[in-house]
Amino acid sequence: MQNPRLIPSLLLAGFLPANAQTPPDGPTLFTQNCAACHLLDQALVGPSLVEIRKLYQSKPDTFIKWCIAPSKKRLGAIEMPSMVHVGEPGLRAIHAHIMAISKGVIAQKPIVSDPFIASPTHTVRPLVQRIFMPNAGPAAIAVALDDTTSFCWDAGECRLRYVWTGGFIDGYPYWKNNGSSQAKITGTVRYTEPLALIPGQPKFHGYQIQNGLPTFRYALGTQEITETFTATADKSTITRTFSISPPPIAPLVLKLPMSKFKITCDTGTLTQNQLTLTPEQAARFTLTHRLQ
Repeated sequence: MQNPRLIPSLLLAGFLPANAQTPPDGPTLFTQNCAACHLLDQALVGPSLVEIRKLYQSKPDTFIKWCIAPSKKRLGAIEMPSMVHVGEPGLRAIHAHIMAISKGVIAQKPIVSDPFIASPTHTVRPLVQRIFMPNAGPAAIAVALDDTTSFCWDAGECRLRYVWTGGFIDGYPYWKNNGSSQAKITGTVRYTEPLALIPGQPKFHGYQIQNGLPTFRYALGTQEITETFTATADKSTITRTFSISPPPIAPLVLKLPMSKFKITCDTGTLTQNQLTLTPEQAARFTLTHRLQ
C-alpha cells in the first residue's frame, strides 16, 4: 500500500467537483465524508453532531483547521483522518450543514453499541464512502446502492473493481490506523473486473451525485466517458450505463470478464464474453450484471 500521507494530495486532485464553479453542496459532502462516523444525536466512531455544534457553533475557522489537521483528542477514540481533500469551501459547507441540522437538538443518546460498521442499519441508502478498500488503488470509492448491493470503484484507474452483496463495509481497521489500513467488506463478492472494459490511459474528472447515486466522469484521450450504477428493485442485478462523447469512429469491442452470472447489454452484439457496439450504439449503452 502507498504511504497514506501522500494520499491527500492525490485525492485533492482526483475528487474535485465536476463543475468547479458549482457551490459546494454541504449535505452531499457530509454524506460522502462524514456520515459513516458521525450521527446527529449519538456518538458513533466520532462525536455526535450535537457535540460538534457545542464545540464549533461560532468557530467555522477552528472547525476547518481541525478537519484539515486533526489529532487524537479522546482516550480510546480513533483519530480522524484528514479531510484536506474536501477543501476549505467544502468544509465550510459541511460546517453550515452540521449547524443547520443540529440546531435545537439537545438530547444525547447513548453511544452506539457497535460503532465501527460504516453502514449502521439506520443509514440512508445510497451511500458513497471514500475509504481504502482491498484489491483497489488508494483512490477507492465504496458505494452502497441499497441495503444489500455495493460496489468498489477505483478513481485512480477509472474503473469498477468488484460488486458484492450482503452488508456494506467495516471501517474499523481504516479508522483505527488513521487511514493506513483497509476497510473490510461485510458481504460476498459476486463480480470482479480485472481490467477496465474500455482500454486506455484515463484521467479522472470527478463525480456528480444525483438522487444519491454517483455518476463517474473520466476522459480517454479526447473522449469524455460517464458511468452510472443502479440496482434493480428485486436486488438481483446491477446496471451500469456508459456514455461516450464524442462516440468512437469505429466499432467498440469490449472483452467482458467470464462470470458465473449472466451479463447482458441493451444494445450491440454479445457473443460469449465479447460485446461489439457500432459507433452509434457506443454513444450510450447499459450493461446488466446478474448477481445471483
